[in-house]
Amino acid sequence: MDNYRRAWAEIDPSHIAHNLRVVRGIIPSRTSLMGIVKGDAYGHGIVPVAETLLQNGADVLGVAICEEGITLREAGMSAPILIMGFTPEVLLGETVRLGLTQTVFNPMGAKALSGAAKRLGKRARVHIKIDTGMSRLGFLPTDESMEAICEIARDPMLDVQGIYTHCATSDALENAFVYEQQARFARVLGALEGRGLHIPVKHMSNSGAVIQKFLTSDEFHRSISLDMVRVGILLYGLPPSHEMEDVCRPLNLRPAMRLLSQVSMVKELAAGVGISYGHRFTTARPTTIAVIPVGYADGYPRRLTEGGRVLIRGKYAPIVGAICMDQCMADVTDIPGVSPGDTVTMLGNGISADDLADAVGTISYEIVCGIGKRVPRVYINGN
Repeated sequence: MDNYRRAWAEIDPSHIAHNLRVVRGIIPSRTSLMGIVKGDAYGHGIVPVAETLLQNGADVLGVAICEEGITLREAGMSAPILIMGFTPEVLLGETVRLGLTQTVFNPMGAKALSGAAKRLGKRARVHIKIDTGMSRLGFLPTDESMEAICEIARDPMLDVQGIYTHCATSDALENAFVYEQQARFARVLGALEGRGLHIPVKHMSNSGAVIQKFLTSDEFHRSISLDMVRVGILLYGLPPSHEMEDVCRPLNLRPAMRLLSQVSMVKELAAGVGISYGHRFTTARPTTIAVIPVGYADGYPRRLTEGGRVLIRGKYAPIVGAICMDQCMADVTDIPGVSPGDTVTMLGNGISADDLADAVGTISYEIVCGIGKRVPRVYINGN
């Protein structure tokens, strides 16, 4: 680690491969798996993670924006890639040229995509998005929408390969609305079939819906697994929500990221000394402080000023004083022998992303996605 003396995010691809195998064991054997790598693979590094997923049996990759799909194609990946979000018209030609699959959620977007495909003389690959209760992108399940989708499918420049919806509450133990969304989606599929439109690939399950296997009947789980599931947070070894931690624990998921740093300075302070901006913390006793060169510019949230802790020499040390842009301080008074250069674990080894998320009032997704670009990713194989 000599090249990464300040801070580094240690990523273990073997843990991602393990988590993928765990998910494969949950979903029906006939169901394909889309590995979600949006947001730089939830902060883990889009290209290395996508390579790991494809090498270990993922069938499709899912991204949020066209630029992420371009990055994967430029890295040499030929697997199907679904863009799940909005693509500006100026980039639609790239989606067609590179064989990316574009989500279409209204007639205007379909028309623009068709125009780009016509200019290139190449059909565009399309998945249709249905809004069954997320209230974001997607056609509402109305007769007018059904007619619009059929019209899109008749466009010779658009190859409608899939149709999907997204679960809004599947990461909760209470799952009544998951049932409602499944019923709404089933009615949409039935209405389209009744109009003579058969779309080959149907999908609605995200990570939370995959875990619904342990909360609902096998029959219902099969009904939401459909032809493909879209799995994100589970692949990175994290439960879909704090509420689902106990349900996920028997799966033995392996978190794939650790955030590490090294002590830059050790300082002895008397009682009554204020620490950091605003002196939000004042020592109540003679105190030994370890200065750590990581701050909120690295994605270590300032709100961990209260409730944060790190691991040094095998023991936990509380964060004291306001976390700065580039540094933070830990109280190591009760940890003998702490010295500059000692490794500091800020995420991992008993400090979970959910722990940090709970302390700052957010979710684990935001914690791992928020680890900044100036923190290098170091890929290991820890098994």
